[in-house]
Amino acid sequence: MKRVLAFGCHPDDVEFQCAGTLGLLARSGYEIHIATMTGGELGTAEYPLQEIRAIRLKEAAKAAAVIGAKFHYAGGYDLAVEYSGEYRRYAVRVMREVDPFLVFTHPPVDYHVDHEETSKLVRVAAFAAAIPNFDCLVPTRLASGVPYLYYWNAFENKDCFGRPLPLHCAVEISSMMKVKEKMLKCHASQRNWMRHHHHVDYYIDVMKAEAKAQGERSGLKAGEGFIQHRGSSYPQDNVLKTILKNLCVEF
Repeated sequence: MKRVLAFGCHPDDVEFQCAGTLGLLARSGYEIHIATMTGGELGTAEYPLQEIRAIRLKEAAKAAAVIGAKFHYAGGYDLAVEYSGEYRRYAVRVMREVDPFLVFTHPPVDYHVDHEETSKLVRVAAFAAAIPNFDCLVPTRLASGVPYLYYWNAFENKDCFGRPLPLHCAVEISSMMKVKEKMLKCHASQRNWMRHHHHVDYYIDVMKAEAKAQGERSGLKAGEGFIQHRGSSYPQDNVLKTILKNLCVEF
């Protein structure tokens, strides 16, 4: 069975930006994996670091289980993500463990620097996981090759300057909205955090508003938008369109 990896920075990033598409891929018979670079250690105004990490990783595993996915924690720390040798090894080890043919991650430009650093790390891991001499002191299997790589849309559908990203395609996820909501509700610790830091009372409403706005932009009822990485050595054809057919609209 072919494997799909959605690799975000914090627990709940994938659920906000990509869970509907993952649900459709799971329904189509693909094995789904969800990873986070960090344990979301700073996403709280209530708990100490070790306690909130344990809470959030448990929430992430519970959310992944909604669509039968396996959860992976890469080992990084909130607001400490950087394009370094240590973090490249974190990303590559997850990539090798899963060996996906299709990867989703953050866009290169987003509101949160940790998201942008994770985007770079996942991008290089997709390229490096099949290279024998990288991180060769740790006995892990090599990845099969360079996977398809897609960046999901930025949070609130805009970059840090308020501009829309140049999307290649969008996926109709209206049939998966209840699944997406169920997955996001698993991250119960984040409601109080978003009230405290983002001044948003209910994060489910934020997710629904984003999906509606992306849908309106793309001519869909509810959507998730993507940019495909089409640099040299990465697969060039739009495999999302091949798999999801009329549920994937190209621009």
